[in-house]
Amino acid sequence: MNYDRIWQKIITPGEKIEYQFSVGNRYLLFYWLLWVLISIGSIVVYRSPLVPLLLFLGATFFYAFYFKIANAYAFTDHRVLVHRGWLSTNLVSIDYDKITNVTVEEPFFTKIFTGTGSLTISTAGSIDGGVQLKHISKPYQLKQILDNLMTKYRVNSSNKY
Repeated sequence: MNYDRIWQKIITPGEKIEYQFSVGNRYLLFYWLLWVLISIGSIVVYRSPLVPLLLFLGATFFYAFYFKIANAYAFTDHRVLVHRGWLSTNLVSIDYDKITNVTVEEPFFTKIFTGTGSLTISTAGSIDGGVQLKHISKPYQLKQILDNLMTKYRVNSSNKY
């Protein structure tokens, strides 16, 4: 998915988006299929197609559209951008020089069934443990990309002075 419309409002002149991503496709497919099965099973309980249809349409909207658009992440050449929400939104911007720790988690269930994990980005003075990017594909690969960008940023920043 292309998030250029979101990032154009946020990035500064000369800043470049290096990598953008969202929630993993396998995660979305797994939970969408789970809700499809629940919808089908609810036909027996409700004996009417209305409730199963509403469950199916709700799950399709949530997992095929909303979840992907409401969780947009980007690594620029200067910072990490976390954009959450659709109609009402929340933006977190973390400069690379403020990042103190990056943690990867791949719990057994999510790793096996959805192929996803989470990346937690901690900053100095963060009380709540940092910003967590949940249900992302290949979190170790994303950590490597982030580490490379932070190293590149630090080298470029030290050469300016």
